[in-house]
Amino acid sequence: TVGQALRWVADLRAAASKPLLRFLAAHAADPAEAARLRHLSSRAGKEEYAAHVVAAGRGAAELLQEMPSLSPPLGGLLELLPRLAPRYYTISSSPSLDRTTLHLTVKVLREPFRDAPHRTKLGVCSTQLEAAAAGRSVVAFVRRSSFRLPRDGATPVVMVGPGTGIAPFRAFLQEMRVAAAEGRGRTGPTRLYFGCRHARGDYLYEDELAAAVEGKLLGTLRCAFSRDGARKVYVQDLLREDGREVWSLLGCRGGHLYICGGTAMGREVVLALQRTAVEHGKLSEAEAAAFVSRMEGEGRLVKELWS
Repeated sequence: TVGQALRWVADLRAAASKPLLRFLAAHAADPAEAARLRHLSSRAGKEEYAAHVVAAGRGAAELLQEMPSLSPPLGGLLELLPRLAPRYYTISSSPSLDRTTLHLTVKVLREPFRDAPHRTKLGVCSTQLEAAAAGRSVVAFVRRSSFRLPRDGATPVVMVGPGTGIAPFRAFLQEMRVAAAEGRGRTGPTRLYFGCRHARGDYLYEDELAAAVEGKLLGTLRCAFSRDGARKVYVQDLLREDGREVWSLLGCRGGHLYICGGTAMGREVVLALQRTAVEHGKLSEAEAAAFVSRMEGEGRLVKELWS
């Protein structure tokens, strides 16, 4: 149906393209609204288009609300609207513990646009999940993950997941708990680096992580609360502080490093690893970069990052 196409297929919030603006202008009953849309789609309106539409995130839905004289035919509108891209979330539960449910760890996106701070950016998927009542169906699919614990239980594991990046490592810990209960517990060292702004209010799964440490599933838990101290501290800073131990696990004992979270954080963690290889592994800069590349090639460095 048209309703299903608009809700599940077309992206009504994506910044409107210039062809879409010209199409809307051709179906505006108000000459002033038509002229405004034509100007935004023209060369003369290039800067205004960048500020008013792109930076401010104005999509078709908002333009139709702002300009009541618009009455575009649905067929043409659907043809010009961008396709709604799927939003990917890392699963934060293990089927080893419960095969009947699947957990997600989602940040509800509701924040100012970077280049238009007077306007609020709303997450297309996260706000729908927030508003969904218990029992309501959602459109979803599962794709294969690259996150796998090493088969050898003696292999060291280092996990870095600030914020909602904790998701796959919560799943890892659940898997470890089941394996331990069945007598297949890991014997290698496990370290988790978690970060958030404030320990109070932002510390996701605090009780579960404390229980994992208490139950010896997690050997080391390092937390960076970036806004609680006199200076900002992030997971990459803790990784650098622990350079000697980290190099022993990854450089000397063939450990695996898993990183989940924002792209900027992931980049800084990899740089921290390279610096650790130089300082504690006595490698040159080129050798350290080659070491990181080799880890990736061997499947010992796995990243799941988003911007």
